[in-house]
Amino acid sequence: MALLTLENAHVTIGDRHLLRGVSMVVGEGERIGLLGPNGCGKSTLLRILAGELVPDAGNRTVKRDLRLGFLSQEPVLPADQVVHDAVVRGIEGRDEVLAALDRVHTQLADPQTTPERLDKLLAEQARLDERLDHLGGHDIDHRADAVLLGLGVRDPGARCGTLSGGEKRRVALARLLVGEPDLLLLDEPTNHLDAQVTEWLEGFLLSSRMPFVMVTHDRYFLDRLVTRTVEFDNGQLHEYDGGYTAYLVQRAERLEREAKVESARLNTLRRETEWVKRGPPARTTKAKARIGRWQSLVDNAPPPSAAELEFMIPEGPRLGDFVIRVRGIAKAFGEHTVLRPFDLDVGPGQRIGIVGKNGAGKSTFLKICLGQLPPDEGSVAVGPTVTFATIDQQRTALSPEKTVLEEVANGNDYVFVGGRSVRVETFLEQFLFPGAMKHAVVGRLSGGERNRVLLARLLCAGGNVLVLDEPTNDLDLASLRALEDALLAFPGTVLVVSHDRWFLDRVAQRVVHLDGSGDVRVHEGDLSLLLQRLEEEATAAAAAAAAAAQKAKAPAPAAAPKPKKLSSRERQELDGLPARIEAAEKELAELDAGLSDPAVYSAAGRETYERLTARRPVLQEELAALYARWEALEALAEAAGG
Repeated sequence: MALLTLENAHVTIGDRHLLRGVSMVVGEGERIGLLGPNGCGKSTLLRILAGELVPDAGNRTVKRDLRLGFLSQEPVLPADQVVHDAVVRGIEGRDEVLAALDRVHTQLADPQTTPERLDKLLAEQARLDERLDHLGGHDIDHRADAVLLGLGVRDPGARCGTLSGGEKRRVALARLLVGEPDLLLLDEPTNHLDAQVTEWLEGFLLSSRMPFVMVTHDRYFLDRLVTRTVEFDNGQLHEYDGGYTAYLVQRAERLEREAKVESARLNTLRRETEWVKRGPPARTTKAKARIGRWQSLVDNAPPPSAAELEFMIPEGPRLGDFVIRVRGIAKAFGEHTVLRPFDLDVGPGQRIGIVGKNGAGKSTFLKICLGQLPPDEGSVAVGPTVTFATIDQQRTALSPEKTVLEEVANGNDYVFVGGRSVRVETFLEQFLFPGAMKHAVVGRLSGGERNRVLLARLLCAGGNVLVLDEPTNDLDLASLRALEDALLAFPGTVLVVSHDRWFLDRVAQRVVHLDGSGDVRVHEGDLSLLLQRLEEEATAAAAAAAAAAQKAKAPAPAAAPKPKKLSSRERQELDGLPARIEAAEKELAELDAGLSDPAVYSAAGRETYERLTARRPVLQEELAALYARWEALEALAEAAGG
């Protein structure tokens, strides 16, 4: 059954046709990924699907009572609410259902309620309970805490008005996930998420089975989650079955077919054009029909295909054997330890990825290597032949009032790239800045366009050691592939911070992981293997903590003058927790039994394997949270005298 349908939608902004008769159907259980270059209209399409934007033409139809959850690139949260309340109270319709339930409970407790009225109230209570279950259930506080923890929100008690843009997006995403809408519309959900949180989100979406339409440049996300891929191309949509890898294969086949059709059209057009040039008489019906066919061949020329970004990073000066030597460096800001002492040797030709949670100290480490920030202890030695070329996370190297041409040319008509002179205008066209775009003011560019300006400047810098802080932010897939190819061909050394798992798996030979508490691990190999090991360690630790919590009861809190009594809702929750814990442990045992079956590791069992491995860490977190909640409520009950 179709959840949402869009028919023949047109959107024009100025002289740009973003959508040209676009149609799309989202069915039950579908997980759809939207791909396309920056500025092609993906976010516009999501806003139309969400009902926030009305197209110039076309029809949008939604299933009756469909609950939509929309994550925009700049979500709005109530500034005066704390994070936890914004998640729980932000679910549309939940407060109204709770208020109605309270009124029903009050009337049920009235001794003067007649039997006939009692039957109606019980029926209303059942209906409201069912509706509440659809909006998160009674245990939503526990679920909200688990989702916020999974998304890396460190302070659920913080005011929303004090959050950064990335933190607001995580809170808004948590609100959607906890509310479990019938259809999710997600615009870049992995932006500002580190690799481990992204992997958690991937597992959550797989286990929840919520249908979604999602814009993302995270290729692992697309490959593991998406059942259908939709690509923007010149205002139209092309659909492919499967995720990113399947999309690449099917897209290549489509382009090959289109190239053959276009070649045949051009051959026929050349032949018919020669006939038209000879000036045949147009009086006969046959001649008129032939001229009409010639005109149709002219009119049916396909629109120009989107340009592909391709470039080469010059190697810069010769790089010696000694590049960077880190010995026992440590750094703290006040009481917050960012880096504990560790060693690292960086040699010529090495490509090192740096990963960790937001705020773990990745940018701090880069600044220490560049000499921009002194360590509290230890030392960093840089080789005498090293010339750095950098891109920082804030893009501070760009002047917002300058044009693209001024930023890259720096007053020159030519730039020198790879030892040869190239006109600035020609050079910028390689970075998808044609015509008037060369004179666009930097401050008005999109994030992806500003990133391309920085990449163009990077080529002119001529460094032999590249230090790149989040260079993949806001880049579309074509730009990501071009950057990967350029870094793989670069003969110098690369230090790169990124949350993009596919990018780092392809580019990085070693990974430096900062855990956020100051500890640093240097991993030989790709990021996927490191994430797998970290997940195994976290699962083992969670299992040990759950076992310890089960065996040892928490001591009763110190006597207070007026101990808080359990509310009726908390008492009801406490009574139901043992059964919920038992059910979760039973599910975990069944899940482990499933993973021990050799059949799930075959090709036929891949879907089962992915579902089980995605569910297991989520279930471990839920179980640990259940034990913690059970202990807290029992402690309150004991303090209040039962």
